[in-house]
This record gives sequence, structure tokens and C-alpha cells, in this order.
Amino acid sequence: MLLECGMQEEGLFRVAPSASKLKKLKAALDCCVVDVQEYSADPHAIAGALKSYLRELPEPLMTFELYEEWIQASNIPEQEKRLQALWSACEKLPKANYNNIRYLIKSWPSPSTRTR
Repeated sequence: MLLECGMQEEGLFRVAPSASKLKKLKAALDCCVVDVQEYSADPHAIAGALKSYLRELPEPLMTFELYEEWIQASNIPEQEKRLQALWSACEKLPKANYNNIRYLIKSWPSPSTRTR
């Protein structure tokens, strides 16, 4: 929905949706009964629900355990080595976290299909 309706929206993840609309959307998502068309006119509500979901996870997608590894990898100046270190950290993620991040990024190939 964000890709279809929100990419031209100014401040998509910065501008907060109305609290009542966000609450209604989150309740609908919890019940698996979302009328997508109802929210297509307000991509801020969808972005807000995604931000809320990520914020309310019991542990960050990138995990507390791998925090130092992510930081170290991001500080590597050479791009190829940095990417290699980031992939190494990705491969250590729990499967659910990896799948969630991969879905969010969509074009991210799995380690078994990427070329080195």
C-alpha cells in the first residue's frame, strides 16, 4: 500500500496520522479485517501503523545481540567489505527477523541467491 499510494507523499514517515485513524487501523490489522481502500487516501496512517508495529516489537528486528556487529559493519570504509560484514550479520539473525527485514526491503536477495 505504501509503495502504491505513499511514495509521492511529503514526509511520509515524519508526519503523524490522526490518532483515531491509527488506532482504528491497528485494531483492524489485529483482527485481520482491513479495508485497504479505506486507508488508500491516507498513507500516513499506514506508515504510522508500520512504525508502531516496529516500535512495539519485544526486540528490535536487528536484535540487541547483534547491535555491536551492525555498528562495526556500518563503520567499515570500503564498500565491498562493509557489505560483506552486513551480510554476515544478516545471516546471524533469527529466521523470523531476517524474513521480516527481507519483506520490508523486498528487493533484498537471499544469501543463497546473491553473487559475491
